[in-house]
Amino acid sequence: MPHATSNVAGHLARMAAEHPNHVALYAPRQRVNPHGATPHRAITFQELNADVDAIAHGLTQANIRRGTRVALMVPPSPDFFALTFALLKVGAIPVMIDPGMGVKNLGRCLAEAEPEAFIGIAKAHLARRLLGWAQKTIRTTVNVGAWRLFCHFSLSQLRRCGQSHGPFPIPHCRDDEPAAILFTSGSTGVAKGVVYTHGIFTAQVDLLRQTYGIRPGEVDLCTFPLFALFGPALGMTCVIPDMNARRPATLNPHQAAAQLRQFHVTNLFGSPAVIRRLGELTDPAPLAYLRRVISAGAPASPAAIERLTQLLPAGVEVFTPYGATEALPVANIGSCEILGETRARTEQGGGVCVGKPIAGVEVRVIRITDEAIPEWDDTLLVPPGEIGEFVVAGPIVTREYYHRPEATALAKIRDPQTGMVLHRMGDVGYIDEHGRLWFCGRKSHRVVTPEATLFTDQVEPIFNTVPGVARSALVGVAREGITYPVVCVECHAEVLRHPDDGGSLVPELLRHGLPAIARRYAVTRSIRTFLHYPGTFPVDVRHNSKIFREQLAVWADRQLGPRWRPPQTVEVEAGV
Repeated sequence: MPHATSNVAGHLARMAAEHPNHVALYAPRQRVNPHGATPHRAITFQELNADVDAIAHGLTQANIRRGTRVALMVPPSPDFFALTFALLKVGAIPVMIDPGMGVKNLGRCLAEAEPEAFIGIAKAHLARRLLGWAQKTIRTTVNVGAWRLFCHFSLSQLRRCGQSHGPFPIPHCRDDEPAAILFTSGSTGVAKGVVYTHGIFTAQVDLLRQTYGIRPGEVDLCTFPLFALFGPALGMTCVIPDMNARRPATLNPHQAAAQLRQFHVTNLFGSPAVIRRLGELTDPAPLAYLRRVISAGAPASPAAIERLTQLLPAGVEVFTPYGATEALPVANIGSCEILGETRARTEQGGGVCVGKPIAGVEVRVIRITDEAIPEWDDTLLVPPGEIGEFVVAGPIVTREYYHRPEATALAKIRDPQTGMVLHRMGDVGYIDEHGRLWFCGRKSHRVVTPEATLFTDQVEPIFNTVPGVARSALVGVAREGITYPVVCVECHAEVLRHPDDGGSLVPELLRHGLPAIARRYAVTRSIRTFLHYPGTFPVDVRHNSKIFREQLAVWADRQLGPRWRPPQTVEVEAGV
């Protein structure tokens, strides 16, 4: 995929030249009014690009240059957009880490990334100084604000330094030149820094445009900051939502609806948690201008998709692209196909259909192993329809984790015939007769028992259809060297107290309802133990949608106790 320059910042410069007066960003000036219009600051593509140029010049004068690794800890805001594009335009390497993962994990990720500069808000700098984050490698610090506050520079100072220098010349970066280090959420293991190149960013912009038909002039409300950066590159106006980006499950759907209505939003990106919250709306009017909804981060439940589609204009779909930080997008499917066809198979233990691979992306299925695979060999492939691990090849596939050679060796396969690097998704599933991918769960979450190997996303959708069950989670509990399947259940509030006598319906659900469902299907027949989890399941920090089954497995083991011996149905309403 040849490009005169692979630097994704070039897309912003092009939009500024071709559509200078189009609005690039709308940022709320105050808390969004859920019942009417709210004043927003409007920033045109010309203004945003000029700000990016000024900051880029200021960065170089602060000795932040091409190849400099820069930890960026700034919440969604005009400054976040301007700084990210300025760093890309300079050729520096922004390091993006989810602040919601906790101070201990943040410190470890920063130490691993070895940033040479740190740009953040005052709170981030205070934490950096108190906790000694990356103190051995950081040489330059920038406070995002008007004052330095014990940093080397303030963002206002960098802007002033660069305002008189005019356009910043965009360097012609090689496709394989590092552009950013994006850390995984750590929801299924240790958070790892994924090395993105300029070529990968450019390929992602191209594939998103082609797959979803996104056109310049559209308006985007993006509830995930990293995806929001694609908006200006695709020529979309980005509306910055009034929400805690670290906690998307706390989104106020009425505030989101107010922004959707005020700016005639055509594109909406959100995690399954956001899809669930928006499905709580009763008035479809704010969604009238939407052309598509895109949900990623974890499989969205068919029930949540159905609730939202009932509010959308006729013909508008909810798309659920499949991928990971290491390779995105990989496959795509829309709500029409999910609700009209694949949902029934999912709810009968067939896994979750994530659609066909996107044009230019190849998906293979190999036998399941936890060992490294240095080189590709066709004997790795499993027969059609058999469950195995997904392996991806294409222009959006990353080649390595930063400073983690062991993790890279476990996740990457080199094809000696083509020189390509293939990525092992760590997900298991199969390809059906129509070429569609069916996701069955994470490889690390499979439960290997004497009777069968069980996969989470074949098992859980079956129990999720039971009235009163909000979510279920399959985990394994070991006794005397044997692993037994246990299903943890999060219940709806209405089953916790019986409407007639005030008692709980949970014991009846555990004793009869769930075991009866389990006996109906081959993939669940060996499950005899069910636990009621009080409250809501622990979930990932990034999308608030991936269940932390590792934590649930520890909880289940503790609740059952060391003397527990299956098989039996357990009725537990224990505290955490």
